[in-house]
Amino acid sequence: MVEPETRSTEARIAALAPVHQVAIQRFERKLSSAVKNEQLNQLQHDIVYEHIIRLGERGRNAANTGNLQDLFCYTLEDTKNPIRAYAQVLADSIKVVPLDNDAKLLPKIRALDSSQVFATAADLEKLNPADKMLVAHTMAAYGDAEMTYSAKAFIRATLPKANTADVEMEFAKMIVQSQHGPSSTFVLARARNYVIVLEELYERAGYDNFTIDEANKFYTICAQFNPEWVMPFLGGLIPDSKEWSDWRYEYLNRRQNLPSELIYQLSSDTLTNFLDGTMQSGKWTDASIMFGGVTNAKEIPAALAKIVNQYIAEHVALHDRPAEELLEAIEKTLRPWGVEFSDGRAVAMPASCVENRIELQNQFDIAWQRHNRT
Repeated sequence: MVEPETRSTEARIAALAPVHQVAIQRFERKLSSAVKNEQLNQLQHDIVYEHIIRLGERGRNAANTGNLQDLFCYTLEDTKNPIRAYAQVLADSIKVVPLDNDAKLLPKIRALDSSQVFATAADLEKLNPADKMLVAHTMAAYGDAEMTYSAKAFIRATLPKANTADVEMEFAKMIVQSQHGPSSTFVLARARNYVIVLEELYERAGYDNFTIDEANKFYTICAQFNPEWVMPFLGGLIPDSKEWSDWRYEYLNRRQNLPSELIYQLSSDTLTNFLDGTMQSGKWTDASIMFGGVTNAKEIPAALAKIVNQYIAEHVALHDRPAEELLEAIEKTLRPWGVEFSDGRAVAMPASCVENRIELQNQFDIAWQRHNRT
């Protein structure tokens, strides 16, 4: 744990970079609204607020804070369960490149072909820094001592009568439902041959032997994803081969027997990726530079449209849901950022029609500087 702070909250936030200040203040307004609407109590508010301030103080990526806001608010509104909402926040809180080498992984990761176990980020030495973040960021988040403390404090704030065993069970459930790598072909391609060590974790969370066995089979199927399949998805298409169809059948068949909270997370992770907070914080501008080769702000709408089409294809192929469901959820929020839809596909709008082009330029400048530093 960090030493107790003597500065005021206002002073701590003022000491952060402006990009962190804006993202934190935007998130806090949502938290205050949830308290006013009796969706959260004040202690729950304070714990989440402290967490997002600490992300700034610990040098985490401010471009991710808006997505944390959307994950929290969407899950809270949809499930009425604050613990599940905070689980989503914690899971995505360490999206930094590179991960600290000594970052502990919880759960640990195991190699499918050799049963070698990886307990820290440094152990995943075969992965480059960006891929290591994609594969292991949820494990690094729950392996983090400060975030573990925050998670358990939030559980106690939500369930004041919970004893130590109850808290540990709820914490294990938070970890179980937060492993959302299988919701993305981009991550699945990089996680080839990697599975999580889940037996002890699932037992602590109270799941029966059938669920544990099915979860193991599910993650084994995920580890057999052919990286070549990601190429059609990057073009907004779905692979067309018997090998793919056989894999998808097993993926969907095993997925239906997962804990319901995990099934929910795999789907909601997609639905929340293009809401207001995420777009305003610049997550996709950041990703377009890191993974999409973007070198100019004017290229962002086209890069974003490509990402959206990938997510539409994944929504159909991995979540077995209609494309229209995702389009309806994101069409309104994407248009100011230069993306519209034609015949069910995302397309970049002309530069002169991009309402938020100044904001995109600002996001690009910040992300480009960060990219050059790392």
